[in-house]
Amino acid sequence: MKVAIFTEYYFPFISGVVTHIQTLKEALEDEGHEVLIVTLDPKADCHYVKNGVLYCPAIPMKKIYGYGVANPLNMQRLRIIREFNPDVLHIHTEFTMGIFARFAARKLKKPLVYTLHTMYDDYLFYVAPHKIGQKMVKPAAHLYIRSIATRATEVIGPSLKVLEFLRRCGVERHINIVPNTVDLSDFLPENVDRGDVERIRAQLGIRQGDVAMCFVGRLGREKSLDVLIDWLARGFKGDERYRLFIIGDGPERENLAAQIRALGMQKQVQLLGKIDHELLPPYYHACDLFTTASLSEINSISMLEAMASGLYVVQRLDIYNKNQISNGENGDTYQTPAEFAALLREEANLTPARRQARRDKVTASTQRYGKKEFVHAILDVYERAIEEYARKRREHRH
Repeated sequence: MKVAIFTEYYFPFISGVVTHIQTLKEALEDEGHEVLIVTLDPKADCHYVKNGVLYCPAIPMKKIYGYGVANPLNMQRLRIIREFNPDVLHIHTEFTMGIFARFAARKLKKPLVYTLHTMYDDYLFYVAPHKIGQKMVKPAAHLYIRSIATRATEVIGPSLKVLEFLRRCGVERHINIVPNTVDLSDFLPENVDRGDVERIRAQLGIRQGDVAMCFVGRLGREKSLDVLIDWLARGFKGDERYRLFIIGDGPERENLAAQIRALGMQKQVQLLGKIDHELLPPYYHACDLFTTASLSEINSISMLEAMASGLYVVQRLDIYNKNQISNGENGDTYQTPAEFAALLREEANLTPARRQARRDKVTASTQRYGKKEFVHAILDVYERAIEEYARKRREHRH
């Protein structure tokens, strides 16, 4: 099978969606299928294909995460896609590459699969900073998502949270729930050099008996890192056994740095900036807990990587995304500062042997996120899309 995958951004840009697409590409190729990634390159002057990726010229939009926009109806790009001759087109974006993919699917008479990765209700403040503006934008955003989902041949969501969101948008059709997975092998304890881990612990000043927490992700308002920092300060300011390391970059970095200074938490909260994905494993292993206050996640990939590394997850309760962890097995949820503090103290009170037993249990829990199960579920969706599209064309002809 030939699959064209459309995404606004791909490597070297780092995000959960990019990691997801890379995993999907590799898993499909391992099964003998051919994949073409179609994405933007704001630095390119012309379309070019390199290592199975079609890069398309784009105009930079630095105010929005440094992204860009491309012509969504480009005929040269369509010719390249036609030459590739995909059996199915799979979009992972609602923007210019997504618009182009829908245009290409119509022109080439091919089935279109749509995966929704983003809870857009949590991101409206980027286009409408004030609540009144968000109330005006929200119905339009829901209508747009509904139009994409309704016209796609098949729709995929990584969690029940996506299903709930699509229902709020007015989408009544069947949604395929296929949980995210990533290649977790690089994060498993047996594949991470203990010397590298000890070096990172020494570099970060993590001592025996400390409770070292990490968050890995984009530093955007929707991640609620201000809540995480504030609640840590409320419960543990001045107790330097409790440390939080924030890995990533984004538009909130300066505000978070100012908050850390204002709270006097410089010795307990560190912004480590962006760290290349291949260098992340020892950073996860140097810590004890993965902490998040975000209510905008859809089956978080960085959380999966942390769990493969053995990190117990301390997650602010999100009723629509509560199924990613199993309470008491690989993590727990909190709703108040007191509950958050209690979970951190629980970790602090564990003996070294109990801490290690907990880590082993968390790592074992990630085995259900297998790459093969993931790709076979996606292939089932592709095959249904191909059959469904062919059936509709036959009916239309008659």
